[in-house]
Amino acid sequence: MQRSPFLDMVAVEAWDAWFRWRDQGLIRDLSIGDTWFRVTRSLSSAEPPATRSAWERQLFDACADWRLLLDERILADAGTSRLGWPHDGLGAVLNPAVFVRSPFTAEASFRYEAFEATAELAVRALDNASLLVGQGRPGIHLRVGIIGLADALLQLGQAYDSEQGRRIAQNIAGSLARGCLRESLRLAHERGAGLALAEAPQQRRRLDQLSAALPVHAGSAGLRHACLTAIEPQPRLALLANNVADAVDPLLARGEVQTILDGDTVRTICSPGYALTVAGRLHARHAAHRLGTELAGMSRSAQYALRNAMQGWIDEPIRYAWADPATDETIKAVAMHAGSA
Repeated sequence: MQRSPFLDMVAVEAWDAWFRWRDQGLIRDLSIGDTWFRVTRSLSSAEPPATRSAWERQLFDACADWRLLLDERILADAGTSRLGWPHDGLGAVLNPAVFVRSPFTAEASFRYEAFEATAELAVRALDNASLLVGQGRPGIHLRVGIIGLADALLQLGQAYDSEQGRRIAQNIAGSLARGCLRESLRLAHERGAGLALAEAPQQRRRLDQLSAALPVHAGSAGLRHACLTAIEPQPRLALLANNVADAVDPLLARGEVQTILDGDTVRTICSPGYALTVAGRLHARHAAHRLGTELAGMSRSAQYALRNAMQGWIDEPIRYAWADPATDETIKAVAMHAGSA
C-alpha cells in the first residue's frame, strides 16, 4: 500500500478546503499529487522546450516533499481555467523543517545546499507564474519567505531562544538570500533585467557579501527582480505543510486546535504540529520535554532577537504581529506528549 504523503490530518483538511480543484461541483484533484501535477505542469510551460520536462520534475519533487510551497493563489488556480494571481508581489515559502538530516539525534544537521537550491527553484517558479499572466516584466517584486523554522530548530536540538538557535536562523536566512539572488541574476541574463545594480543598493551590498559564492560576472546584466525575500504570515501554507509553525513563530503559537474555514463549513482538528509528530514517530521523548520547558519561558523578546538575527538577509522588514506566549493548556498538552512519546 502506498503511504500517504500527508503526515497530519490538519494538512489534509487544509488541502481539501483551500487548494483542491473543484470544477462545477466535480472534484478534479483526486489526490494531492494531482494538485502538484497541475501546478507544476502549468508553470513549466514557461520554460524552454529542451529543459521543460526536467525542470517540471524538479519543481514537482520540491512541492511533493514539502520543501517548497508556492503562493496560495497559484496553488488554487494554476492549471485551471482561472489565472487568479497578479504579475507582481507573488510569494512562496521554503520549509526548513524538512531539510533536517537525522532529526532529534546528536548527528542532526541542516542541509544548506539543498535549501539554497530550493530557493533558486522558488524564484524561477514565481517568475514563470508572472510570465503566464502575460505581464512577465522584469523588475517585479517577489516575496520568498520561510515557514517551519521553529520545527527545524527543535529537530536540531537547539532552543528557539538561544544564541545557537539564532545563529542557525541567521544562516538559514543567508542561504535563502543567496539562492534567491543567484537565480534572479541568472534570469536577468536569460530573460532580461529590470533594473541596474546601482538602482538597488541593498542587493548590491548583498552581492558583495556573497561574491565568493556567485559567478564573477554576477550583476553585470543588472537585476531581474527589485525585491526577493520577505518573511510574513502564511497560515494556510503552514497548515498545508503538515502543520509547521507559521513564518518564524515559536512552536504551538496557535495552540493545538486548528480551525479551517471553507465557506459555510467549519473543520476543527487537534494536532501537536509537525515537529512533535515527527518526534513521536521517532520516540524522541526528550524533544517534547525540552519544548515544554521552552514554551513556559517563551517571550516577545525571544521572537525579537531571532527576527533581528535574520533581518540583515531579508529584503522586507519583518514586522508582522508577535505570536502570543503559549497558554497553560498548550504547555500541559506538550507535557502529555512527553509522557506518551
